[in-house]
Amino acid sequence: MNRRKLASVTLLNLGALSWFFVFNNFLEDIFQVLTPNVLNWGSYIGNSLFFGAIIFWSITISFISNRINRRKLLFTSIILGIFSTILLGLLEGTFFASITSFLMGSSLGLGLPSSMSLVSDCTVFDNRGRISGIILLSTFIVGFVFMLLTQILNPNIDTLGFTDVWGFILLLVVLRSISLFGLIMEKCDNHPIALTKTRLKISTYKDFFVYLCIFLLFGIASGLAWNLIPNKFQPQVDFGSSIRFILIAIFGVLAGILADKFGRKQPIMVGLGALGIGFLMLGFDMSETSVIMYMILSGITWGSFFVVFLAIPGDLSLPNSREKFYALGYILPLFGQFILATIPAETLISFGLTTNQIAIILGVCLFLAIYPLQRSKETLTESKKQERKMKEHLEKVKKLVEEETDN
Repeated sequence: MNRRKLASVTLLNLGALSWFFVFNNFLEDIFQVLTPNVLNWGSYIGNSLFFGAIIFWSITISFISNRINRRKLLFTSIILGIFSTILLGLLEGTFFASITSFLMGSSLGLGLPSSMSLVSDCTVFDNRGRISGIILLSTFIVGFVFMLLTQILNPNIDTLGFTDVWGFILLLVVLRSISLFGLIMEKCDNHPIALTKTRLKISTYKDFFVYLCIFLLFGIASGLAWNLIPNKFQPQVDFGSSIRFILIAIFGVLAGILADKFGRKQPIMVGLGALGIGFLMLGFDMSETSVIMYMILSGITWGSFFVVFLAIPGDLSLPNSREKFYALGYILPLFGQFILATIPAETLISFGLTTNQIAIILGVCLFLAIYPLQRSKETLTESKKQERKMKEHLEKVKKLVEEETDN
């Protein structure tokens, strides 16, 4: 892959995703500052508007993206993200917070399908996993550094006044502006054959449906986890979250190498197994140790799955349908996580199940999900694996010949 294109694609996605992760991590705190007179406004209304806008615009744009200039669309998305972030420090109250929340979600939804599909447009099967791992590593390193800076500048962000949040806002603006450098480095135009009416086989849609179901189960499990862990374990959750971010970055790279060498199913199996063990630990013994272990295993899962989010939609789609595949690929797990994250734990318990029983059921379901995964099609086919081995062999032979020639 051309280094300039790699840098461009990485910066485009890094700016958007790290901005999302940092803002989402402090979403409830920042909206508590903007709407001090309304209890839990950010947890429910702000959350709903932000994620709802991402979901709505991602699906809408994915159907018309081939008819829109991709460069202009990405530029609009980035500028809207910067503008709406600045509005956080200029407007106070529930009405303006609602507008700001919707605009921030819209900025992400408008550009994410296209920026993710660029990863597939600029890569081939046998390096798509590694490139996805590099993007994930960069995203979480930058995101982790910026979250540390946020904690240093605003250690008690939830108790700040409206005029005191500019340090956090400026950090977010810098994060979102990173994507502009990616846009400057490459034209990021539409794929030349994106408008061709090539149709995929029905079996391809079936295979993608299996992966979507697994992604959705992953989203539901991740969303439920935050409600299953009691508030008294918040210090352990905060400590585990720091380790979790580091592990997401590390296992993202490892999963990318694994996905390119042995196939896309392997990282998913690792992720499902790790998250299943985490839920079983929470179910049998909800303690400080099990909560920290769950956060660690969750980091392994997120690292493994995120690489697959970036690789599989590109493997199964064609340029004229790529944005749709990417939109559905991340929207369903995002939707599942969002819906369940806004349901109070008391509501779940009212169905007659304890949090421990729910955790055990989810752990078992995650292990059972491995069965349909094994029966689904491996997108990295044997011919691709053999082609990769042949390339590696030829590179070794070339090096040996060059060494002999030099001697």
